[in-house]
Amino acid sequence: MTALLLWDIDETLVTTAGAGERAIVRSARKHWSVEVDLSLIPYAGCTDRRIGHLIRKHFGIAQDESTLRAYLDDFVNFVSEELPVSGSRILPGISEVVEAVRTSPDHQQGLLTGNLRASAEAKLAPFGLWDYFPFGAFAEDAIERLDLGPIALARASQYYGFTFAREEVTVIGDTPHDVACAHAIGAQSLAVASGRFTPEELAGCEPTCLVSSLEESAALSFLSL
Repeated sequence: MTALLLWDIDETLVTTAGAGERAIVRSARKHWSVEVDLSLIPYAGCTDRRIGHLIRKHFGIAQDESTLRAYLDDFVNFVSEELPVSGSRILPGISEVVEAVRTSPDHQQGLLTGNLRASAEAKLAPFGLWDYFPFGAFAEDAIERLDLGPIALARASQYYGFTFAREEVTVIGDTPHDVACAHAIGAQSLAVASGRFTPEELAGCEPTCLVSSLEESAALSFLSL
């Protein structure tokens, strides 16, 4: 059987060092005339679209899909502006792991992310990572993270021409949302405590494997790399 790895982006593959957060604040200021304190909004692991709704709800702003679309378009533009000055970087062990997967006859990989496709590309392309992932499920596809797993599996099957066994699928991410995505589709999960959630917080979500970094031998052993 062939193993399929489905990757989160932010604080899993790369850190934007605050560029994404600053882009959220800037776009919300432009389109809703509000000053967002993201510490008051539980946005970690949410899709870009859901974050827009959370901001609107927090400030009691009426729903307006055209304004939300404009907010998202400018969010992507602001991400591209903020990244070069943010100190963003690939996280430890990532370059080696994604390259090992690309050259392995027994592994395939794609994205399972709350990012819009355009923001995903903006964050990965500067590091040469975008081309490692031939398919993905993105925020355009569903507003809730839990709905993205089945979409990612369907696209993997369409791209590769066969259905992956659920026990051979692993979702890799740094938030409880990523672990929940794995549970929702009957997949394994590799939780990486490389973001804001502590190992203890992630352990409470019952991931299949928990590490602090993809450099750890336990991670490579779990992925059979």
